[in-house]
Amino acid sequence: MESVTGKQNITIIDVAQKAGLSSATAGRVLGGYGNVSEKARLKVMKAAKELGYMPNAIAQSMKSQVTKTIGVLVGNIANPFFSEIIHSIEVKGAEAGYSVIIANTGEDIDEEVKAIKTLYAKRIDGLIIATAQPNDMILDASKKRLYAGAVPVVYIDRELLNVNELTIKADNFSGSYEATRYLIQKGHENIGLIASIFTSTMYERIGGYKKALSDAGIPYHKEYIKIGSNASVEEGNRFTKELLAQNTELTALFVLNNITCTGALLALREMNRKIGRDISFIAWDDFELAKILDPPLTTVTQDPQKMGELAAEKLFEKINAKRENKEWLGESTIVLKTQMIERQSCCDINLLK
Repeated sequence: MESVTGKQNITIIDVAQKAGLSSATAGRVLGGYGNVSEKARLKVMKAAKELGYMPNAIAQSMKSQVTKTIGVLVGNIANPFFSEIIHSIEVKGAEAGYSVIIANTGEDIDEEVKAIKTLYAKRIDGLIIATAQPNDMILDASKKRLYAGAVPVVYIDRELLNVNELTIKADNFSGSYEATRYLIQKGHENIGLIASIFTSTMYERIGGYKKALSDAGIPYHKEYIKIGSNASVEEGNRFTKELLAQNTELTALFVLNNITCTGALLALREMNRKIGRDISFIAWDDFELAKILDPPLTTVTQDPQKMGELAAEKLFEKINAKRENKEWLGESTIVLKTQMIERQSCCDINLLK
């Protein structure tokens, strides 16, 4: 880095010489510690500005044990849902003076563990995680230490059963229940469901689907559900074709992930199945194209921006509490409401009876 004077690596000694003071005095002023007269402080700050002095962030962090850096770990950064969350975290981080390191695991558990260890090695102050761990995973002691306790942690979208950390998530059960009930009210009883990896999020959404069927007295058929190993276009395409080929009685599809949804839409086009006429369709997560497709898609929307903002705010609260040797006494879970946006992708088959 070059200073305004053209000199490389301006040091505290350079600032002290220009200010006509000792290096110890300049160090106290620039480090923000110790007692220094206001006159000396102004001299040092003036000299530092004129020289273009920049503090060594690495050295400062080694002294203070604070790096002003947080990690954010997600399964698929290409997923618009996670992209919006990350953007919100970065905005909040910048406001609070934090840098953000992003780790993308590809929804792979082994890669997730490696990524967490790498982030810890970078001495992050806190961590936000959207874990790929399955819903029923019970962590052993070593894994539990990795996923909670090393630094302040906030979980987003997905939670782990035996990790006592704040989780911020959507009301997945209610959102899925409402969407399934909506289809039932339109006369649909044979409803296919396509899910991505079996995280707590998918468990809750499938639970809402089952409950809506049960409340309506409609039998649950496990063969109507496809659960993937990753959230991909390919899986969405393949699952849609398999479901409709193996269960010709299906009149509706409910797809629980927006990337998988893209594959499902491609499959329906390849099969010449007209949405809203040949098959009713609801997608989880709203997206811009949903409004302009023919027909526009009915969706269940959540609030990734709010989720990201809250995750950052709560993480900073936990970091500050730890720094002050205080116990953080916040919530264990924050649940955000979902909303179903009704468009034209679901036909009322009651009218055909």
